[in-house]
Amino acid sequence: MNDTSSSTLPAPVPQSDLIQRPVNRNIINLSGDTIAEAARKYPEPHAAALTWLFHHAKHNGLGWAETARAVGVSTTTLYRIWTGAYLNPKTGEMIDISDHIDAINKYRLLAEAREQMTRLPFVETSVWRRIEKICRETLEAQNISFIYGESQIGKTAALKEYVRRNNHGRTIYVLMPASGGVQAMMKAIADACHISSKSCFEHLRERVKNFLDQNKLLIIDEVHEVFCSYQRTSMIRCLSVLRQLQETTSCGMVLCGTEVFRQELERGEFAQALKQLRKRGIWELQLESHPTESDLKIISDYYKLGPPPPEIRHLIKHIAVTHGLGKYIKFIQRAAQLAKSKNQKFTWDHVAKINNIAAELQRGPRTETN
Repeated sequence: MNDTSSSTLPAPVPQSDLIQRPVNRNIINLSGDTIAEAARKYPEPHAAALTWLFHHAKHNGLGWAETARAVGVSTTTLYRIWTGAYLNPKTGEMIDISDHIDAINKYRLLAEAREQMTRLPFVETSVWRRIEKICRETLEAQNISFIYGESQIGKTAALKEYVRRNNHGRTIYVLMPASGGVQAMMKAIADACHISSKSCFEHLRERVKNFLDQNKLLIIDEVHEVFCSYQRTSMIRCLSVLRQLQETTSCGMVLCGTEVFRQELERGEFAQALKQLRKRGIWELQLESHPTESDLKIISDYYKLGPPPPEIRHLIKHIAVTHGLGKYIKFIQRAAQLAKSKNQKFTWDHVAKINNIAAELQRGPRTETN
């Protein structure tokens, strides 16, 4: 299905919709809140497809021409659909876009299949299963949830995998800026929503509110960073802004951090002031500090490694307990790449070789003695 209307580029959009970048007429110069507002005019399946296409294009750096060509429409038609201005000139009613939505969904299947071929495999551990469940429940209940756990246990990997599987633009992942205040946090959220962050705080907050709604899940990772700000009271402002964003938009919100986050909420200097935030939540997920034996087995089974020999079993436990599940998985992935590069069957010997390389790098150069 191809659109035969004019292929000229879209007319200039209002200044408030522009993302400030070097002038390039092929750059998609619409903002996430513009797309979100227009999407609300369409039936839910159509809105989901249009939202996915926009955020897929922005995430992958696709321009107007390339995006329009991928789904078989002109750039003018794509612009009008995305802005809710695809109207019958005689009646003023919205034109049925079902055929265009079918084309977008077909392209999405192709794009996701191509992505699957190039990305590293993801192993569904118990950490993944619990994080996937709490994200899903949070969106459905339209509330706030909390995830606590030490670094390198798989929190971030699981959250990013959830985002990947649950629609660009509907699930928003934000990494809390290190040692930043409320303005840095709001700019990070705006950037993740594809809203120009070159505005004042109040303007950004209103545009983010316009973007968020009951169909979206906002994930804030490494929330504990707000407690490391040079201004201790800035963390109250950050968390209060997040609470109000959720209250006014009815979006789902997941706040994830290390044990520092939980300790500050429960026993920190401002625990009393943060009670209102915690009361907004229903679910709190506490993850183990070390990977479980069952998770280690899930990973080895996924790679068809079989039971490890005794000398390797000690190495596995040392890596997993000392460095966490995240680093253990990276060791396994690198070892699998080593086996593939040598056209060999992947075995525990390759894991041992990668560990030896890491140990040598850690020791540094040898010094010769006479």
